[in-house]
Amino acid sequence: MNQKIFQVKNLHFYFRIIFNDNKLYNLSFSDNKNDLLESQLSLKIVNNTDSKFGNEVKNQLNAYFNKKLKKFDVPVHIKGSNFSMKVFKEMSKIPYGKTKSYKDIAKKINEPKSARAVGKVSGSNKIPIIIPCHRIVGSNGELVGYSGGGGLLFKSYLQLLEKK
Repeated sequence: MNQKIFQVKNLHFYFRIIFNDNKLYNLSFSDNKNDLLESQLSLKIVNNTDSKFGNEVKNQLNAYFNKKLKKFDVPVHIKGSNFSMKVFKEMSKIPYGKTKSYKDIAKKINEPKSARAVGKVSGSNKIPIIIPCHRIVGSNGELVGYSGGGGLLFKSYLQLLEKK
């Protein structure tokens, strides 16, 4: 596995990606670079700043935050139950600038009473922004929960960025 830590142009957040040569496994971010440096990381994870795939992820994130990219095409590696995989797949279908509720997602995957479980899966998303869990809101449109760096404030920022 490789890791890359970088800052997106004109944004005060740092991003860390964990990937192999052709799939993204994890995306995390914080306004404090030190939060992304974990001393317990496996020795098998190599800091890699010159990877073609790592640079592609960075370039797509730069384009997204500069409003030049609306849909990521980075191959991702996610694991989970059949239910989780359905939720991640449905989340990925939410268009740029739009939102859906946890209840909407539950209905779309034919599990209409599982809105809370959808929220739990959304909160376990290891590849936020690219798998756009920030586009999921409460049933009356309110911002609720966000497991990505920056919490609800950053979720709000991402939604505003996409609506401008």
